[in-house]
Amino acid sequence: MFEKLKSAFKSKVETEEPSFDTLQISISALLIQTAAYDGVFDDIEKEKIKSLLKKYFDLTNEKLEELFSLSLIINDDSNDIQQFTRKLNENLDYDEKLEIIEMMWKIIIADGRIDDYENSLIRKISGLLYVQDSDVGKIKNKN
Repeated sequence: MFEKLKSAFKSKVETEEPSFDTLQISISALLIQTAAYDGVFDDIEKEKIKSLLKKYFDLTNEKLEELFSLSLIINDDSNDIQQFTRKLNENLDYDEKLEIIEMMWKIIIADGRIDDYENSLIRKISGLLYVQDSDVGKIKNKN
């Protein structure tokens, strides 16, 4: 009896599809990391991230909360950003990468100040995404 129950549970877990792909998680985690990089991760930044994610991925409120919570956990467990930027490089074209950089800038300015650490993070991520500094500057000035 126990073996049947164990087997049924195992097959249900194995057939359950993940809710989000690695690209969605990578983008979400990078946005969270951007907001938290200066040591302050306030409600304004959280709401801005959620707003951007909801629009970018066209998510329901329930899926948005699920993605945000999962990304928080993954971000806390990660020790580098390259695992996230690698996914973006594998899946996004140049213009899509620019869109991610623009979302990052929107998060940075959401609290009304641009910290040197955040500015440095954008430069680092832009380099890892092979985005030209001139394009990053245009995005920054646009926001």
